[in-house]
Amino acid sequence: MTGLERRVKGLDGLRALAVMLVFLAHKAHVEAIDAGKIGVWLFFLISGYLIIGELHRNRLRVEQRTARRDALLYVFFVKRALRIFPVYYLLLVALTIAHACFYQRDVDLGLAWHYVFLSNFWIGIVHDGWPGTVSHFWSLAVEQQFYLIAPFALLFTRASRHLAICIAMILAAALAHLALYASGAIEPLVYAFSPWNFALLALGGVLAIGGARAPAAHGGGRVQSGIGFVLACASLAAFALARADCDACEAAQRAILPGLLDIGLALSLGAVLLWLVRHQDSLLVAALEARPLAYLGTISYGFYLFHNLVPSRLGEASALYTFLHVPPLAQDLLPLVIQFALSVLLAHLSWQLLEKRVLEWKEPLATAIRSRLPARAAAGPT
Repeated sequence: MTGLERRVKGLDGLRALAVMLVFLAHKAHVEAIDAGKIGVWLFFLISGYLIIGELHRNRLRVEQRTARRDALLYVFFVKRALRIFPVYYLLLVALTIAHACFYQRDVDLGLAWHYVFLSNFWIGIVHDGWPGTVSHFWSLAVEQQFYLIAPFALLFTRASRHLAICIAMILAAALAHLALYASGAIEPLVYAFSPWNFALLALGGVLAIGGARAPAAHGGGRVQSGIGFVLACASLAAFALARADCDACEAAQRAILPGLLDIGLALSLGAVLLWLVRHQDSLLVAALEARPLAYLGTISYGFYLFHNLVPSRLGEASALYTFLHVPPLAQDLLPLVIQFALSVLLAHLSWQLLEKRVLEWKEPLATAIRSRLPARAAAGPT
């Protein structure tokens, strides 16, 4: 079993950190850094690492005549549909009914666009703004669009070309991202519709195909590796702070500096992820594997879906807190704790009652597809 095929420890913990950053951005309105962007980009990196890595290995199987390309395509889309669609569309139907009756009736939520996973296009091009409490659906649209393109781009192309494809995608997206800033594009367009979001997924693929091939450091190399990790984290912090300062600078609004900082931020985030996947025996990875953190990562999809729908004023009761002599700092934190706890509860129920049960169909359906399209029929053109 290769390094890419084994389970990569710490990824669920990273998902948990990513979703907590998004929560802090939406609920605590953290301004020192764009916590939401870092959280979403971390999700993109992990998705690219896992999905492109899987597609790369599957293409190798096609070339080795141990699997059929059409069977791999069917299995890929079945797995993605089971993971994404049930809870997403159930929530959208509930939101549609609630919106028609009472929920944010004065806000154009663009629900029709969310149904077809074009939220990013609607926010950046059509609506020119953030549509209420469903604005975070844009990142789900980006991933779904990626799922429609990636299997065809990789399973129909020789595995030896996959790394070059990912690198070319990153370079092209970087140029387009800088061009958007140079043209003075509005913030929602750059944030939600820039091709740089797809570059994050491609960067995850680069780490899966190329970066993880290098052997982990041993002996004295561990010291150098530790220094590398510290530098990657320092670079990530520096780019995050500089990017936040750049948002407040009016002179940068029509310049490419914000775009350059975005690129540096993404590459730094990728460097941190690469270190983690290459140092599976590190204390940091062990910490990410802690059960509460790992479970939050497991249910992070549901948490991401539901958290922004939890009322932002939930838990605010200044008169009650004053009567109970609650310290001022605790009064500020209690609403966040209550909103976070409710988001976790909703995600937990979603996972236990729906998502987990639906995912149990993945392997039976995949097995059925493979049995109908056996590998021995792969002797034809590939």
